[in-house]
Amino acid sequence: TLFEGISIVIIVLIFFLGSWRSALVVALTIPFSLLFAFIIMRLTGIPANLLSLGAIDFGIIVDGAVVMAEHLIRRYKKATIEERKEGIVKITMLSAQEVGREIFFSVAIIILAYMPILLMTRVEGKLFSPMALTLSFAVVGSMLAALTLIPVLISFVYNKVVSNTDSEVKEHKNIVLDYLDKKYSKLLGGLLNNYKKTVYIGMAVVFVLIAFGARLGSEFLPELDEGSIFIRGNFPAGISIQENSTYSPKIRKVISKYPQISYIITQAGRNDDGTDPFPANRNEILIGLKDYKLWSDTITKKKKKKMVRTDLEHALPSVRFSSGQPIIDQVMEIVTGSAADLAVSIVGDDLQLMRSKADSIVSIVNKMKGSAAVNIEQEGPQEQLSIHIDREKTARFGINVSDVQDIIEAAIGGKAITTLYDGVKRYDIVVRYLPQHRANIDEIKSLLVTSTNGALIPIDQLADVSFIQGQTNIYHYNGKRMITVRTNIVGRDQVSFVKELEGKINKTVKVPKGYQIIYGGQYENLERAGKQLLLTIPLTIGLVFILLFSLYKNFKDTLITMACILFALGGGITALLLRGYYFNVSAGVGFVSIFGISVMAGVLLVSALNRANVGISDESSRETVEKVSKEQLRAILSILVLAVLGLIPAATSTGIGSDVQRPLATVIIGGLLSTLVFAPLIIPALYYWIHPTKKI
Repeated sequence: TLFEGISIVIIVLIFFLGSWRSALVVALTIPFSLLFAFIIMRLTGIPANLLSLGAIDFGIIVDGAVVMAEHLIRRYKKATIEERKEGIVKITMLSAQEVGREIFFSVAIIILAYMPILLMTRVEGKLFSPMALTLSFAVVGSMLAALTLIPVLISFVYNKVVSNTDSEVKEHKNIVLDYLDKKYSKLLGGLLNNYKKTVYIGMAVVFVLIAFGARLGSEFLPELDEGSIFIRGNFPAGISIQENSTYSPKIRKVISKYPQISYIITQAGRNDDGTDPFPANRNEILIGLKDYKLWSDTITKKKKKKMVRTDLEHALPSVRFSSGQPIIDQVMEIVTGSAADLAVSIVGDDLQLMRSKADSIVSIVNKMKGSAAVNIEQEGPQEQLSIHIDREKTARFGINVSDVQDIIEAAIGGKAITTLYDGVKRYDIVVRYLPQHRANIDEIKSLLVTSTNGALIPIDQLADVSFIQGQTNIYHYNGKRMITVRTNIVGRDQVSFVKELEGKINKTVKVPKGYQIIYGGQYENLERAGKQLLLTIPLTIGLVFILLFSLYKNFKDTLITMACILFALGGGITALLLRGYYFNVSAGVGFVSIFGISVMAGVLLVSALNRANVGISDESSRETVEKVSKEQLRAILSILVLAVLGLIPAATSTGIGSDVQRPLATVIIGGLLSTLVFAPLIIPALYYWIHPTKKI
């Protein structure tokens, strides 16, 4: 993806600059910026991986250099004979000073727009903070290159041509750009003649696009493809670990028939490190997948996962299967307590009451569109062996309660009596009754305890030995008991699903005072991330406003430039709708990013208009606005097209780990395309409206 991005940027640079030498000079910004970023990453301990490098846009990195190079080349072509005689160094210095401030502030705005992303915490912070830092480091490097390296190298490229005063500096002929210039000049003239209508209609279209955002669903993150499938099988409660493990070969046989699968690992019971409190009826299946390039075009991972689950459900109808992916499932279980998309927890004291409420919620969820793999995470009550020691009876026989407990421990559980040393190794020697003497309740009742006078007393004369109904595991939340209903959500967004479910639960499931219903799982992350974005996005807009005001020193030009944020917002929303994506944290980070990037187009245009000193009369003001806007068209086209094309590989990538980057890249591309359309048309008309009689 990185190589594709660099290649696309170089080709587009040649197209816009008209010279392969100039294009290569600007392209030198990429290795310079990456080297600068890698040095800072090394110093700050940020690793180079998919999270830090996955969404780097080389088009954004070279934007400052493109603006500098394009302005210098245009200035060389306009230089008079007297200026050329004074030397290219002076022309270069004066020209670089004209746009240096704009480049500095534009890049500063881009960096500042990424800073609020660093406020994100938990999963979303881990995913996007490395990208924000890495891109900020690279953009700082590109700014240094644009302000120092590019003017020097461009002057070397054009030194011979500019110094030769006997001939003019030839202008590169580009049929496509020349055609766009003519059409734009003609269109802009008509728009400026009706500048108020232009602004009204243009902004109305933008607000309509923004209004489409109400149709966007919401989710925490898109499903991240880890290149594997993780299936959890819950056998009927009470099954032993030995019997559970006998089904593992059958499970592997059912799955292994598919050629797309490279390996299958099954694990019965809880994991080896004991971090997951799962009972003996749990069986986890990790399925490794071959490279997708080897797959048929007619099959996808989603289809394959569904086929595997269907086959397992047919082969083992009494087992409840749920599917996911190993890494994200483990992370979600640690962070929220459940790997499901949605976990509805009933918290209280009475387990029987809570179980009945959970059963009611399960029936509601099963009837809802989009629900999948619905079940209660905690197993229901099952028979347990209870040995209740009667203290009066033990005292009558002169036996201590601890003596009875020791016999039970040694006979049933096993007890270490000594240690065997083998060099540096140590082994506990454990004594335990043979299986046939502890296999049923009658054998346990006949266990003998020695009294003080040496008599052997059966345990059933000292304790009540029986089977009772009891919980296999009890989950707690803030000191209270908890039962959780889990479900995955397929084919619809999480927010609408939860709102519908919440309404149905409120109508049909009544919980007593002291009990509460909590919505968690991935939805818990979505709620937290949504609150963070509600802080991050306004903070980004506020920081951009402050920096623009420090550039212009007036509210008018600041607000004109910030109109680009609205253009980008409408385009980003439209792009998500067209690709069928939900709004998620990745898309939210994309919106934060384009708020800084899109403003660069407005800064170029408004700053150029300010430098042109729009005249007193309406006629001269209009002509100046039209002339300057036409001159800046190529610069705006180049920076926005470069930024868009540089992100296309990330937006279309299907490799492992690309799922999180695609919504982000889609939002940026859509936002920049809409800025590319609206900024050259609306900004000049808006500027002409607000500055009709600006004095020289």
